[in-house]
Amino acid sequence: MRLWLLLAACLCACGDDDRSAIDGGLDAGPDVAAVDVGPREAVDFRVVTWNVENFFDSRNDPDTFDDVLSASEVEQKMEDMARVLLAIDADFVALQEVENEPLLQRFVEGPLAPLGYTDFGLIDSFDGRGIDVAYVSRVPITNVVSHLGEDFDGPTGMSQFFSRDALEVFAEPGGIPVLLMVLHLRSMLDDEPDRRLGEAMQAKRIVDRRISVSDLQRIMVLGDFNDFPDSEPLDAFLGDEVLSDLTQRISMGNRWSYEYRGNRQQLDYMLSTATLESEAAAVEFVHGSDVDLASDHQPLVANFRLTP
Repeated sequence: MRLWLLLAACLCACGDDDRSAIDGGLDAGPDVAAVDVGPREAVDFRVVTWNVENFFDSRNDPDTFDDVLSASEVEQKMEDMARVLLAIDADFVALQEVENEPLLQRFVEGPLAPLGYTDFGLIDSFDGRGIDVAYVSRVPITNVVSHLGEDFDGPTGMSQFFSRDALEVFAEPGGIPVLLMVLHLRSMLDDEPDRRLGEAMQAKRIVDRRISVSDLQRIMVLGDFNDFPDSEPLDAFLGDEVLSDLTQRISMGNRWSYEYRGNRQQLDYMLSTATLESEAAAVEFVHGSDVDLASDHQPLVANFRLTP
């Protein structure tokens, strides 16, 4: 997605409190109700979310505490990531821990070129290490809305903001509108659970407002939530049953995305509204040696059969 569109969306999304912030972001989005759905046949749509772990370039950014890789390390990182993503062959890719858009473009136009992706984007976040959420797509993207810069109340009433964005991407696979919100919630390292919970609460408010002002039926929230299935952030998303956790379809033995000191844990999720849940044909975490070479997280893949 072109940078001017992303920046305009970010500026339009800013506000002074919960409601103005969300409303501003909504104003920056498309008129979903006015979209002509059009298609008469079902559409296959494959989605993957993946924390690709420290996808940095070889340039030192003086404004962040970024890792600086050698040129050969960057090339190897891209090759390792591409090997996994080429095998998955998704229509829409949500990524976490990408340093900047030039690096993303180099990846899309280089090792990922065989997959024919036509759109990609991210916005530089407030993260101290300079890591961002990003998307790559070969289905049409009608708009992208950033929520960086919004102030909102956390669970204790303290004002906070998204450190790594809640990036809304409006896609139209086969002409069917789908909203995908890409998240990377606050890390458990140097843990601030209230900030992570606050980010989850605000992301859910954005979803609720989207639903209340449009007839958009297909909304997905996906990414690295940095918490467990029985945690407060997951309850903030799932408590009112507007969203469902698609990873519950995966067998317990395979329902993990991160290994910490020998313990397999789930930190990555796809949540969806009822329409998308009913259209989900298969959901899985991808495990294997190629994945382990590329990242410390496992990709999460879902296939949908969208019915107009």
